[in-house]
Amino acid sequence: MKKSLQNSGIAVLMLALPFVTASSALAHPAPKTENLDSLGTAGSNDSISSGLIAEANAAERNESGDLLSVTWSIENSGSTQVVFNWPYGTTYMYHNPNSYSGVTVTSSDEGKRYHPLMDSEGNCLCSGNITIDSKSEIAPGEKVAYWSMFSVPTDIDEVDLEIPGFDVIEGVPIS
Repeated sequence: MKKSLQNSGIAVLMLALPFVTASSALAHPAPKTENLDSLGTAGSNDSISSGLIAEANAAERNESGDLLSVTWSIENSGSTQVVFNWPYGTTYMYHNPNSYSGVTVTSSDEGKRYHPLMDSEGNCLCSGNITIDSKSEIAPGEKVAYWSMFSVPTDIDEVDLEIPGFDVIEGVPIS
């Protein structure tokens, strides 16, 4: 039984993979950190994120429109290396608590908050220390891209991106 559950978790992840890699920023084996588009930025609102800048880089739907892949990045504008490992969520019990499941999107039209999707094994479909794009140490002047996968209604045209430790990035257009 456990083996079949593990296989079904892999199957769900494999089905979602084409959507996760729909953005060229997500198709690379390591996070793309250069030539990212900017759809909005936010400064720190907490001492833990001091010297860092959050940026929304892409919000793209899959072909059927039911999945939304958001690429976001963190830039270290300070003078010392920073460990970026705190955007964990506590709302849902993801299997791996070290994923960046605290990153959410909201719809100002609906007033609803959307949390990252969870696969059948309970893993967050988002960046974190179990994904290939895991990078928690950010050097001065470095920008690192991350991603999160959401299910939002097809009639939503833009979202507000909320990353713990930063102001809200409002009005991120969905393509």
